[in-house]
Amino acid sequence: MFRQAAERGTLVQFVGIDPSYPGNPGQPNMTTLFTPRPPTRLCCVLNSECPAASAVLEEVSSYRYMNNTYSWLLLPRQLTRSSTLTVQRILWNVSGIQLNSDLITIEWQNQQTGTVNLFDVHSNGRHLCKDIYRTLYGWWRPGEAIQLIANYSSYRVRQNFNFLQLRGVTVIDRRNVTHDRVDQLLSEPGLTEGIVAFVKYHYALLVVLRDFHNFTIKFRPTRGWAGRLRRSGYRLGLLGVVQRHETDVAATGIIMRLSRQPELDSIHYSWAFETGFVYKITPDIGSKSEGNGFVAPFSRSVWLVFALSLGLAMVVLKYLPRLAVRSLGTSQSPSSGTYLLDVVSCVAQQGVAHVSRFVPSRVAILVLLVANLVLYNYYTSTVVSGLLSVQMIGPETIPQVIDSSLKVSLTDTGYHRIMLREQTLPYSTDLFERKARPARSPSELPLFTYVDHAVPFLRRGGHALHCELTEVYPALAKQFTANEICELRTVEGLFSYDIRVMAFVLPKHSMYSELFKTT
Repeated sequence: MFRQAAERGTLVQFVGIDPSYPGNPGQPNMTTLFTPRPPTRLCCVLNSECPAASAVLEEVSSYRYMNNTYSWLLLPRQLTRSSTLTVQRILWNVSGIQLNSDLITIEWQNQQTGTVNLFDVHSNGRHLCKDIYRTLYGWWRPGEAIQLIANYSSYRVRQNFNFLQLRGVTVIDRRNVTHDRVDQLLSEPGLTEGIVAFVKYHYALLVVLRDFHNFTIKFRPTRGWAGRLRRSGYRLGLLGVVQRHETDVAATGIIMRLSRQPELDSIHYSWAFETGFVYKITPDIGSKSEGNGFVAPFSRSVWLVFALSLGLAMVVLKYLPRLAVRSLGTSQSPSSGTYLLDVVSCVAQQGVAHVSRFVPSRVAILVLLVANLVLYNYYTSTVVSGLLSVQMIGPETIPQVIDSSLKVSLTDTGYHRIMLREQTLPYSTDLFERKARPARSPSELPLFTYVDHAVPFLRRGGHALHCELTEVYPALAKQFTANEICELRTVEGLFSYDIRVMAFVLPKHSMYSELFKTT
C-alpha cells in the first residue's frame, strides 16, 4: 500500500512511537508533526498493535486532529490479528472521536476467503458520554480492489442522533427563567416579553434541525449576548458560553464581527438586523396631513371650473339637437336625463349609449371625450408623481430626531441598555443626554418599553420608538388605519453603522458544523 502511494507521487513519512509514549521526552511532538498549515488531505495510518496507539489517538484528538481534514486508518501488522475486541480496546478511552471524524478500522472476517471488513467509526458526542458507532464501509480481499458499499454516504449514516440530548443556550432577558420553560417561551406566537424577534426566528431554525436529526435540547438561558469583566476579561453572556464550549447549539443570531471569527463558527447567515426610529408626523414637528388624497391634485377653483364645464357641456348637448330639429322640421328631441347620462359616461370614459345622428352633437361628444382624456391623464400623473417625489416631512436623520420635540423611547432589550450605558455608538451620547436623562411623568411613555405598550403613544403622536423594525410593523398594521400608516415615518437606527447581517452560530470547530450546514 505504501509502495503504491509513493509511486503515485504521494509523500509518505514514517514516525516511530515508543511504547512509553508520551512519557519519554524523545517522542515526536504532535503539534509539530501536524503542521498548522496541513495539506489539503492527510491520511494517517496507525499500527493498532502498538501499545501506545490509544494514547496517540487521545492526544491528537485533544488537538482536534481527528476531523474531516485528517483521515485515520487503524491497521495491524498482520490482518489476521484484527478483531472487534482489539478495536474496542484502543478506542474505548479516546474522547476525541467526533461526528465529523474520518476514522476507518478493519476486522478480519473469514479465514478461508481472507475477507477484511472496513468500518466507518464516529460518535454523536463523546463529550456527552455517548457511545461510539461503527458502520460497514466496504471490504477487501487479497489481490482485489477495495469494494465499497453502494451509494454509501457518511451524511446519511450520521444524520440520526437517536434522541441525543444536546446542550443549548439562548437569550431571554427575564428573571427566574429555568431551562424547562425555554421551549414554551420561545414557541409562543408573536412577541414575548424579554425575547427579541430574531431569537425566535433562530429557534425555529433550530427546531427544524432538531426534528430532522432526531435530537433533543436542554437549554441554558442567559440574560444577554456579550460582555466582559473589566479586570479579568472573562467572557459573559451567550458568547462566553459558546466560546468556552459549554454548549452545542445556540438559539439566537449573532453579528459576526471580525473579532468574533476566531471564537465562533457560522453555519448560516439568516437575519437582516434593521433598527430604526418610528414616529407619526404631527403639526408641531413641521408636518401637515393632506387629508383626502382624491381631491389633492386639483385646487378648489379647478374643481369648480371642471363642474361648470360639465354643466356647460350638458347644456350644449341639449340645445344643439333642438336647433337641428327645428332646421329639419322634426319634433323628436331626447329627454334631459339622456344628456346627463351621456356626460357622466364621458367622464367615466365609458362612451355614450346612443350616437346622435346630428353632426353637432357628435362633435360635442368628441370634444368632451378628448378633454376628459387629457384631464384624467393629468390627474393620475399628478397623483403618481406626488407619491414618488414627495420629500419626507419631519426629522430625517438621527441628529434631527434628537433636536426635535419627539420623546424617544427604546424597546426593553439588553442591547439597548448596554448601548446607553457604554455610549460607544455614534450619537448615543447625545441621545442619552438630551432624550434619556430628562425625567418623565408617570403618564408619559417610559424610556424602556415594549412594542404593544408603545403603539398607542405612537398613534397619539409626539413619540418616537427605537426598535427592530420587524417587531413593530405587525402591531402598527393592526392598530393603525390606512391614513395613519401613511403619516408614519422611519429614520435609520443607531445600529445602522454596524454589520446588519446576523449568523446562526456554533462553537468554534464544532463537530456539528458541516452536518448542519448540509442540512
